[in-house]
Parts: sequence; structure tokens; C-alpha cells
Amino acid sequence: MGHNGEGQVKITSPQSPSDTPVYCDYNATSPLRPAAREAMLDMLDHVGNASSIHSFGRAARQRLEKARQDCLEALGLPNHRLVFTSGATEALATCLRPGVENLAAGTTVSGLLIASTEHVAALDGHGFAAERARQMSVDGDGRLASGALAALLDADASPSETLVCVQGANNETGVLQPVDDIARLCRDHGVLFACDLVQWAGRLPVPNLPADIVIVSAHKIGGPSGVGALIYDPARVHFPRPLVRGGGQERGVRGGTENLVGAVGFAAALDDAAAHLASQAERLAALRDGFEAGLKSLMPEAVIFAQKAPRLPNTSSFAILGREAAMALMQLDLQGVAISSGSACSSGKVTQSHVLAAMGVEPAMARCALRVSFGFSSTYRDVARLLAALEALSAPA
Repeated sequence: MGHNGEGQVKITSPQSPSDTPVYCDYNATSPLRPAAREAMLDMLDHVGNASSIHSFGRAARQRLEKARQDCLEALGLPNHRLVFTSGATEALATCLRPGVENLAAGTTVSGLLIASTEHVAALDGHGFAAERARQMSVDGDGRLASGALAALLDADASPSETLVCVQGANNETGVLQPVDDIARLCRDHGVLFACDLVQWAGRLPVPNLPADIVIVSAHKIGGPSGVGALIYDPARVHFPRPLVRGGGQERGVRGGTENLVGAVGFAAALDDAAAHLASQAERLAALRDGFEAGLKSLMPEAVIFAQKAPRLPNTSSFAILGREAAMALMQLDLQGVAISSGSACSSGKVTQSHVLAAMGVEPAMARCALRVSFGFSSTYRDVARLLAALEALSAPA
């Protein structure tokens, strides 16, 4: 069992379901980091609404603003503005709609350019009319060609009224987009760029040229569920109408009493992830590469999607033709191994991936697609258990 020091994983028999389960679905949600748990437990002992003017309220406000600035510092965006939300879905719904003001160009957004592999929260959750939202195609690895985006912007009669939305790292395949190039291109055309960094944040450094709008989520990086952030450059972007109206909290961008416990946990998780960013990326890449080498050794017919493209260090998307995902997931779960078939945002359903379809993957292959994603507490033992469980799927009954 374990790692032999040369990137190979020794396969051992899976344990029975009664033994400690193996969790390899960090892109769906991460276990809570100890640092986040500790910060949240401490915050639970304090009372106070951050909008109240008495001493309890002022203390709560101080904790909230510290959490806000700590998140920005951990992401390397100290000069941006952060609005706490209920999660990435709300953050996307807030910024992906007509009426957002492009302060740099003195215009108002009325159209959307969005990559065809975006998360469904962006593809289905935006507020633009169908004729005002154009999807951008990707290549066989799921990468957006910057030349294609440039052509679309060059052909746009009013590019500064367009909002470009491209995910930094795909949640299903882990494929990375050329975010720096896209940000530079958008700046050159006077276009606002919104970037979903939900899977990127806490795993890789934020791009050198940050997007005008950034979306992140706590539970993907070891923070609590139910809290996310809409981050933006206040010199370039203004949100004139809140999506959630209320008492004017969050500088009028998002009404409602702030989730202070969640915000503190979010900040602690981001800070912990940032402190170990380089070493964790190297360790996770070794786990992923060891898993993929073991998978190909066991099943040479397995297909690993976008294996040669730039990817998140923790993510592997693959298919074993003839082994449909729905049945494979159930069989693995019975062996105490948890992975997924892609996005976890379809009410528990196993549906054909729009990401793989956009990449040109045949439907028969896409129906067999599985996703493994590792995280801060993953080990080589987990990889060995996972490989053994996959091997057992093809064993004679």
C-alpha cells in the first residue's frame, strides 16, 4: 500500500464499506479545514450584528471587515472590493446581467460572451436575453482560443457594452483557460472580464492580470458551505442594482445580514490554503499523476480527458468505455470510495456532460465519464484504495 517514491502507487485490495471511506470529490465540496473550524467555533461564542452601532455590533463589524480583507490578501487582490454572498451561484447571478456599469469605458453592459464549458450556474443563471448571450466554442481539450475571442471582439460594434465570462479552471476536467491572455485582450478592447475562480482559488496563484470581476466559493477550498464572494475592481465596475435587496449591507450590492461565522471560516480557509499553495500543488499533482499512471496500467483502454492540456493539479477526468458512470458510481460507493461523474450541481442526477459535449466527446464515451479530485487531506493510501476499487469493477463476478 502507498507510494514507492517514484510516482507509482501500489494497488491494494479495497476495504469493506464498514472501514474508513475514501473521499476523492473535492471539486464538489471539500472537508472543512481545521483552521476554518477553529475560527468558526470561536466566532460562535460572540454575539452582535455587524450593522448595529453598539459595542457588540462594532466588534462584529471589525471581525467582518478583517475577514473581508484577509480574503483579499490571501487571493492577492488587496485593492479589489469583496462582497460576501451565499455562494458562487449568487455571485454569478449578481454580476452576469444587463445594467452592470463599465466605469473604465463609461458604458453599461448589455451583452454577454460566455465560454460553452462554463459552470451551469453561469450558463443557465445569467440574466441576459438569449439573443444577447453568445457562447464561445472550445477545442478538443476544452481550451478557448484567444484568437477566436479577439475576432469576436473586433467584430463587435460596441465591445465596451459586452461582458466576457470565462471560467479559470473547469470543474469537471480541471482544464485551465489562458486567463492572463483573456484579461489582457479584454483590457485592450475596453471590455469587462468576469472570471469564475471557484476551482482555481486556493490551488493556484491568482493570475498576474486579475479579472475585473472574480467569483470564489468557500466550500471548495475547505471553508464552510453557504458563503462565497463577488470580488471586483471598484475603479472599473459598478453594480447599480442589488440582486438581493434589503438593508443596504455590503455597500448596497447585497442586502441581508452578513453570515459572519461563514465569512470568518472562509477567510481562515483561504489563508491556510495560501500558506501552503506551492507545496500542496506539487503534492496534489503527484497524487493525480500517480492515479492516472495506475489507471492506465490497470486499464490501458481508459481515456483521460485533456491529459496534455494545462490542468488543475488535483483533478482527473476519465472514462472507461462500456462502464457507464451511474452504475460505476454506485459500485464504487458500495466499496466506500466517493468520486463523481462531473459537476455536483444537478440535484444528484448523473447527466451527460455539456463540457465533454463542447469538447467533441462522443455521447457513448461521455456517459462513462468519471471525475476524481483530490485535496488537502488526500493521501497515497486514498489513491491505492481508489485504484483497487476501480480494478474490482472489471473483475469477473
